[in-house]
Amino acid sequence: MNPIERLVRAHVITSLRETGAATSVAQMADSLEIPQADVTAALRSLAGQHRLVLRPGSDAIWMVHPFSGVETDFVVHAKGRTWYANCVWDGLSILGLVGDGRLETHSPQTGEPIRLDVEDSRVAGHAIVHFLVPAKRINLARPRAALRRERGARRLSAVRSAETRW
Repeated sequence: MNPIERLVRAHVITSLRETGAATSVAQMADSLEIPQADVTAALRSLAGQHRLVLRPGSDAIWMVHPFSGVETDFVVHAKGRTWYANCVWDGLSILGLVGDGRLETHSPQTGEPIRLDVEDSRVAGHAIVHFLVPAKRINLARPRAALRRERGARRLSAVRSAETRW
């Protein structure tokens, strides 16, 4: 990322965190005191780098993890504010950033309302949440070879531990 892209990305995330809404290109340009063309170029570059997602056919923010720039079925409430997330994981991530609150959504199978409350960093509620990828494998910066070495080291450690018990 170049300096303008960093500045624009930070502004997008800060504005979503503070207001729950994405700002327009014109608002960003005014706030950052840079030309709208530079903001647009930065947004498009960031989208190309998969650092945020623009609404199809526009330069409007659709999402930047964990925030959604549009209303969704995953509604987060905390400190008198409302945010939107793209999934339960993102909703809980928002609460991890802003503090205690609640995530409201519904069952995709039955339509029944689901409410997850977070208090003192603990999640409470009645729902089954399925994460397809274990959290420890989400960090895409770690190469797969490193993950294989770690798994191999854990297996070897488990074998040695079992041998010492015998």
